Amino acid sequence: MSAPIVPATLAFTADGFPYSPLFDDVYHSTDGGLGQAAHVFLGGNDLPARWHGCSRFTIVETGFGLGLNFLATWAAWRAHLAAMPASRLAPQLHFVSIEKHPFTPSDLRRAYDHLAAHPEWAGLAPLIDALCAAWPLPLPGLHRLSLGDGLTLTVAFGDLLEWLPKLRAGADAFYLDGFSPAKNPAMWSPPVFKALARMARTDATVATYTAAGMVRRGLLDAGFELGKRPGYGRKRDMLAGRFAPRWRVRRHEPPTAVAWPDRHALVIGAGLAGCALAHELTANGWRVTLLERRDAPALEASGNPAGVFHPQLSRDDNVLARLTRAGYLHALALWEALAERQPLRWSRTGLLQLADDDAASAALPAVLEALGYPPAYVRAVDREEATHLAGMPVAQGGLWFGQGGWIDPAGLCRAQLMAAGEAATLVTGAAVARLERRGAAWHALDAQGATLAQAPVAVLANAAQAGQLLQPYLVRDYLPLKAVRGQLTVLPPDELTALRAVVCGDGYVAPPAAMDGCALTGATYDFDDHDDTVRVADHQRNLDRLAALLPDWAGRERLRHPAHSGEAGSLLRGRVAYRCTTNDRLPVAGPIPDIDAIQAGILKNGGAYAGAHLTDLPRLPGLFGVFALGSRGLVWASLCAALVTSQLEGNPWPLEAALADAIDPARTLLGALRRGLSIV
Repeated sequence: MSAPIVPATLAFTADGFPYSPLFDDVYHSTDGGLGQAAHVFLGGNDLPARWHGCSRFTIVETGFGLGLNFLATWAAWRAHLAAMPASRLAPQLHFVSIEKHPFTPSDLRRAYDHLAAHPEWAGLAPLIDALCAAWPLPLPGLHRLSLGDGLTLTVAFGDLLEWLPKLRAGADAFYLDGFSPAKNPAMWSPPVFKALARMARTDATVATYTAAGMVRRGLLDAGFELGKRPGYGRKRDMLAGRFAPRWRVRRHEPPTAVAWPDRHALVIGAGLAGCALAHELTANGWRVTLLERRDAPALEASGNPAGVFHPQLSRDDNVLARLTRAGYLHALALWEALAERQPLRWSRTGLLQLADDDAASAALPAVLEALGYPPAYVRAVDREEATHLAGMPVAQGGLWFGQGGWIDPAGLCRAQLMAAGEAATLVTGAAVARLERRGAAWHALDAQGATLAQAPVAVLANAAQAGQLLQPYLVRDYLPLKAVRGQLTVLPPDELTALRAVVCGDGYVAPPAAMDGCALTGATYDFDDHDDTVRVADHQRNLDRLAALLPDWAGRERLRHPAHSGEAGSLLRGRVAYRCTTNDRLPVAGPIPDIDAIQAGILKNGGAYAGAHLTDLPRLPGLFGVFALGSRGLVWASLCAALVTSQLEGNPWPLEAALADAIDPARTLLGALRRGLSIV
């Protein structure tokens, strides 16, 4: 279970310096925060000089604090970009930081308002505003902020020593900036230095304001070469150096920045997953050819009139809860940025998830208190307040997700393709029957064997059809996919006119604002059902579940007779679509395993495969998947697209290692290997 996040307490010394009562220490040098950042962390890592000629660069920081080092780095990065020739491909800077006690968004803003009186901060006002606007709520996990200028901030909220092994990042430079070793020794311990060494790329550099002997000895033991340099202000010395181990002890190297000769990818499928991939890949400088078998994008499950979005909660904060939280927060940030540039029909004015009964509703406050989530993310509401929020009587109290709501999925797909612009080429009516690797390229072939398109990279984003294309490469048993039939019901325009929020429980209902004045409810969930016609009996099932959510709703009785008589077509409309899911109900995102190479490894090792982790498994070069998003495509699509793009580029991953492993395409295969089962 993730530990609750305890936000930092904003305080100031008598001289006006930001101060931590918990650690009894200031957040930056009293000789100047920006000056310290420039001298110690930028200067100590030979930046910005080392950025010249780099297409990508990653900085890992221990202790985000107020973000002074980040802001100073951003300003230097902007100056670096301004001096570059306009014709060059824009480089990328990734800044990864860990903070156990982050400031709340409001306190971060207050802190910077206080610092604004100092002249050194005047030039950073636009960057401060952008950081404060994007700063996340104090929730456990990784938070990825895309801030423009080719700059991505990935910040982990939680304990440093717990988070370092969870990160998948290759570091080119380290900023070591916790509170002083005397005040916070855990941040300067040998396990921390060893964890940093596991992330260090060849010739990664390190800098810190302290010259304490324990820090110097710990870094030397971890493989860093260090020297003293003049410190900043009244500090006599600081430490700076580089990673130069005398021997290699790492089982796995950190992700390397990949240099693709042709940054061109085929994406098969133009639904939520495919369009999210097109948007993410093109934002990272890729060209994308999007192959869609239908006549337009988002005509399968992604074409539902409206979809609802909210995270999943569990008492133990399990994999599903952590994954949906990460996807939900990632999607909200992306959609908000997208809506500033492209038309997007959506509402994040709140979603109500009803408890199963009165006892479950009464237990929710204690559950939320144990999890420590801020009320702006989720809060428990009784039946009276839930009724007020929904606009009409509901069956129970429950959870109120203040930023949840509904969105037009097809509109989202169109907005992402518009944002991708000319870098993405959509080819409709292109049914891919087979994938073949010829030389250094993947060829998408039609039923006659003709090449529809080719590229060094191919990403399957076509739901259950992905399993068919993977049959030559991966036995179906090791990537079992299921198609689940779902039917939605669209109510007449005079129904539920008072409803103003999404209500979920056993099924859901979206208010009339979500679909041209007609409320939308559903959806059925049926395995092994291949009838794609809209059925009256399924309308009735949806109406019964809706009545259980909204017990005072009289519409069910008005609609019951036509539903049973087969005349529902005049009053009720519907839509059938198929979700794709896996046995564990988690999505698939990542590189596809290479069965032939794995089998060769088994034979080489006398019938046993030496690897015991997903990182050990060989992968087919350039073949990835993002599919099986089930009922949570809206929440998961953009996060899975960001993960695959990060894996392609060698960038820091937007997910902790355990969550990426949980959705890896080889997860079931690895289980079979560990049990000694035959894989062919």
